[in-house]
Amino acid sequence: MTARRQIVLVTDPMCSWCWGMADEFELARERLGEVVDFELMLGGINTHGTQPIGDYGRRFLMRLWREVQATTGQTFGFKLPEQYIHNSARTCLALQAARELVATVPFEFLHALQRAFFVDGLDITNETVIMACAEQVNIDPQDLIGEMDEPKHLESIRFQFEAASGFGTQALPSLAELKSGELKLVAGGYVDADMLASLLVDAG
Repeated sequence: MTARRQIVLVTDPMCSWCWGMADEFELARERLGEVVDFELMLGGINTHGTQPIGDYGRRFLMRLWREVQATTGQTFGFKLPEQYIHNSARTCLALQAARELVATVPFEFLHALQRAFFVDGLDITNETVIMACAEQVNIDPQDLIGEMDEPKHLESIRFQFEAASGFGTQALPSLAELKSGELKLVAGGYVDADMLASLLVDAG
């Protein structure tokens, strides 16, 4: 019996290109589900940021989103919260806590958070928004907030941030294969479902 392959998506809920690839990734995950197990590693966006995003940052994101939309066809709402800190650490912590609660990789929760930010223009670092996204995918919001207080999850996301930048990728999203406890880069940056499936077949 052939062993199932272990593919890790390195992503972040506030990464624009990651949202651009979200639908293509799900198509590939569905297509390859019989032979591949997909995992999640959180990359971290501006995790030391403490100041609300300014006018320059807003203009930069709008330009970037237009580029991502033109390349991928993904939907963007082209609006941002009135005031928020562009720091994904709290949102990544919510994803890690959700992984513990549902005992599986919380891809649906990831996509709900992405959609809330990139389409609806909501502040996904905000606890109320995080709870609403959790409820959308049948994760108990109160349980999630309680789980986020566990110190082990903060340690875990810090480890993932370091690992994501340390195994050879310079771009999010990226995909890596886990073999014998080591990660090998498969694709760095945006790829569509057909390209991803082809890369995995060729790499096999």
